[in-house]
Amino acid sequence: MAYPNASGRVVDQLREEILLGVLAPGTKLSQVRIAERFGVSRIPVRDALQLLAAEGLVNPTSGSTALVTGMSVPELQEIYEMREAIEPVATHLAVPNVGRAEILQMRQELETMSVSNNARTWLAANADFHATVYKRANRPRMIDTVEQLRKLADRYLHLHLEVIGNTEHLHAEHTAILAAVEDGDAALAASLTREHLATSHDFILKYLLESAAAEPELLAALHKTRR
Repeated sequence: MAYPNASGRVVDQLREEILLGVLAPGTKLSQVRIAERFGVSRIPVRDALQLLAAEGLVNPTSGSTALVTGMSVPELQEIYEMREAIEPVATHLAVPNVGRAEILQMRQELETMSVSNNARTWLAANADFHATVYKRANRPRMIDTVEQLRKLADRYLHLHLEVIGNTEHLHAEHTAILAAVEDGDAALAASLTREHLATSHDFILKYLLESAAAEPELLAALHKTRR
């Protein structure tokens, strides 16, 4: 992969390692050590950590370090509740403006997802599949919000792909969304987008709840979010 700059190389590698669990939650990331590892100055490392913090993957600490964040039920709930509220609206606004070029792009991304065994490749194609529609909504602030939420959700979706499994529904849902977009049915495409997000939300939530059975503090946090 060609990187536009040093920080891009650093952020892509660290992101992948966090997604894959190579860098576990709570891992301390030092700007000095990362700079030494990648053979770069601390400036691109600092920029890379800021980008990862914006994606919710690390928390900056005092000084020149950051900690890899963990996943949680409250965060999952908030991310997906916001996505389910915004992305169907973007879809409804966008569909009337989608042309042949966008349809061809969506077909290509769908094909990539259907044949890829690499989670990172799949996630990129998934992002482009949906973004191809959303961008035609002509709502730049809305799209910026959607993109930020998607980045925050990617670690959870990676969990769905690589750990939870049961991903057959994803291809069927994407295929249905594409068909609705091709037909110019904005209301149906929006509804299918909402259902698509809700289904993944439920799969991941169920897994996290089951995994949290022996973690009282996580369950307490869940109950607090439901009040």
